[in-house]
Amino acid sequence: MKNHYIPQEKFPVEISPHIKMLGNYFFNLFLVTGPDKSALFETGVSGITDCVIGQLDALGISPDYLVPSHPHSDHITGLPGLMERFPKAQIVIAAGLNEFITHPKAGPLLIKEDFFISQGLEKMGITPGRPSLKTIPDIQEALIVEDKTSLDLGGNIFLDLTKVEGHSPGNLMGFVKQDHTLLCSDSLGFHYPGRGFWPLFFTGANTYIETIDLIQSLEPQIICPGHQGPLRGAAVAQAIQQTKDITLSTIKRIQQSSLSDEQLIEEMFEECYKDEFTLYTKENILNCTKLLIKRTRQT
Repeated sequence: MKNHYIPQEKFPVEISPHIKMLGNYFFNLFLVTGPDKSALFETGVSGITDCVIGQLDALGISPDYLVPSHPHSDHITGLPGLMERFPKAQIVIAAGLNEFITHPKAGPLLIKEDFFISQGLEKMGITPGRPSLKTIPDIQEALIVEDKTSLDLGGNIFLDLTKVEGHSPGNLMGFVKQDHTLLCSDSLGFHYPGRGFWPLFFTGANTYIETIDLIQSLEPQIICPGHQGPLRGAAVAQAIQQTKDITLSTIKRIQQSSLSDEQLIEEMFEECYKDEFTLYTKENILNCTKLLIKRTRQT
């Protein structure tokens, strides 16, 4: 982590002519600006909300759109604070997101995980600017993307949003064609800088691979995951192919393993639960590992 860590004072980071990375090293939000409007893709966690608001204020920008990429706690618990600060912003979500966060089991887990992440950030010297989330976001008035939509930011600058499958219900990717930049969130997995991605096919293994193929077909020159910074140039194509390879090898490993599912869950958990991933509860990552096995069994 030390070799790839981006210090807080480096933020906002210029990614491309129309995109800046906000937030911090662990939770990346992407501000896409045109001459007329702007969109904030990703909304992060509550513990960095005030940091992000400060970054936007320093830039003199009030986003016209707030776009949570998907409803996992580390991508949506920052939304309420941003909605409060920017009440005129249009919320844009993929179909399925609201159903996920309003499920009776989901809300308490989102709140619990956000609290744990805030504690983890504090231990790392990143003091949250506000208490952790107490209630789930109310996004009844959101613009819902069923398949694809394009946000016109003026000056021929567009944020193209596509609903994709495999990682999460209500999952969006963003593409800024003019900058050849893909905002992929967790659709390539969890980003360990310099070491690739850990696969996260929580809703479907085959559809996850289809999303990777879609990413590959776009031929981005820059990819921006939701965590630990972007990849550029030659590293992009290499990372996409490595991600596909590790996903296929993980599926094969699970299918061919002689271990019981319980043993395999423990083994895979020990492999992935390190460094940046320890900002999340063990319970959460164990459940994630169980989902990888479950979705593989369903292929």
